[in-house]
Amino acid sequence: MDVRLDGLTRRFGAVTAVDALDLHIQSGEFIALLGPSGCGKTTTLLMIAGIYRPTAGTIHFGERRVDQLLPRDRGIGMVFQNYALYPHMTVEQNIGFPLELRKGVGREERSRRVRAAAEQVQVAELLARRPAQLSGGQQQRVALARALVKKPDILLLDEPLSNLDARLRHAMRGEIKRLQKDLGITSIFVTHDQLEALTMADRVALMSNGKLAAWGTPEELYERPANLFVAEFIGNPPMNILPAELARRDGAMVARAGGIELPLSLEVAARLPANGAAHPVTLGIRPEHIEIRSVGGGADGSASGGDGRADGLATGEVSLVEPMGREQIVDVRLGGGSLRGGSLQALAPIGLAVKAGDRVGLRLDLARLHLFEPDGGERLA
Repeated sequence: MDVRLDGLTRRFGAVTAVDALDLHIQSGEFIALLGPSGCGKTTTLLMIAGIYRPTAGTIHFGERRVDQLLPRDRGIGMVFQNYALYPHMTVEQNIGFPLELRKGVGREERSRRVRAAAEQVQVAELLARRPAQLSGGQQQRVALARALVKKPDILLLDEPLSNLDARLRHAMRGEIKRLQKDLGITSIFVTHDQLEALTMADRVALMSNGKLAAWGTPEELYERPANLFVAEFIGNPPMNILPAELARRDGAMVARAGGIELPLSLEVAARLPANGAAHPVTLGIRPEHIEIRSVGGGADGSASGGDGRADGLATGEVSLVEPMGREQIVDVRLGGGSLRGGSLQALAPIGLAVKAGDRVGLRLDLARLHLFEPDGGERLA
């Protein structure tokens, strides 16, 4: 079942938690509401669930308007961050509790549906236990089974993995995604963890200060961020951001940042003033698109040889190396004639022998540069 939010707004006194949110979620889609704390993602989920009523706007499940309906009448299943299991009940009783509130569901039918839901999430052998006898991952599965036993039209998940350790979170991400695809149920997942959003969701709604900052597939948000906020929020380690300016040199377009000139395609030519005056921009490049290489060549520290393209090169001194298993993050203070006074993070293979204090050369992948307006941060190219 598809879900449509039109102008959805929620105010708490003078504070606007969600501001005129528009979203259309396709039937069977798994989407993530992503953003920092206080951005409005959980408030949005609670309005969809019926726990909060919108100040303005509408919510439709298919053709049915539901924003005035009670939660029990909306056909939703919800998994909370703290699981909210009843400690005095067994697993079987916890899973089956929503069915006890429904008329027309007999004991045999309830028992059959409880076992089916338990088997779906692989806790059928735990039905006689109580929550205190379960691990965090097992409790999470029980909460998921309780949401599924009602056969809901919409599944809502409010940061259900946040209380699990890193290894179990990794395993549960795959299991929830598999289960959602097997059932074909429309699912809305709230998280502040971009890794969860990018690996699990078909599309991601990135929120900031109650507004929708971006809406698209994980690939679209990563490869073509719509604005500077998206560029800085999506990606780990985060994108490098530098002040720069666009200008024309010998009929070509370049981005100047400090002492370096980066040649650009004609895609952004229309953004330049007609008289050719310099145009300030914000330049971004991800750490994985910067290559660390040996310094050599002239006295200015620029590299020589190779393919003859010196335009993407800068030099600097390593200030910090952070090993991350197969890779390492290398922080470089820039200088020696290129991007003087700034710094860049580069992602390098763990086998690269580099340490704090080393002088290194950097090659920036010119095809992977991002340009944003300095005021407002909208994407240029």
